[in-house]
Amino acid sequence: MQHPRRSKAILYGLWANAAMLALLAFILLARDSRTGSLPNVLPAAFAQPQPAIAGGAGVFIMPGQVSDHTWGCFLLDVDSQTLCAYQFKGGKAQLELIAARNYKFDRRLANFNTTPAPRAIEQILQEEQKAIRAPAPGG
Repeated sequence: MQHPRRSKAILYGLWANAAMLALLAFILLARDSRTGSLPNVLPAAFAQPQPAIAGGAGVFIMPGQVSDHTWGCFLLDVDSQTLCAYQFKGGKAQLELIAARNYKFDRRLANFNTTPAPRAIEQILQEEQKAIRAPAPGG
């Protein structure tokens, strides 16, 4: 004959296992199939996406110093791949476009106006590797 305490402990253990299996089944069935993330159970007020710091929707504006005593801003349009620079002229209270450039082809350059040249760095690294691999003198 079984003790009543022991059968209750087993019963509680079985219920705990069943609850855990139900929870796992819910998580597996309710997760987002595209991202694999858990379902969003928080209210929308807690899950609002935050806007980008300097812009959004492909356009970013950042203030910056143009020269020693002149400030302005830089505008980056990711969609049209354009960078613009504006200078604020305090005496006239105007914002003036001082430069604009499409950087579409700039991104394809691997080595332009850089010192030292990447090839020179590669040669220095190769020389260092030879020195590391070479046996010590007299050894």
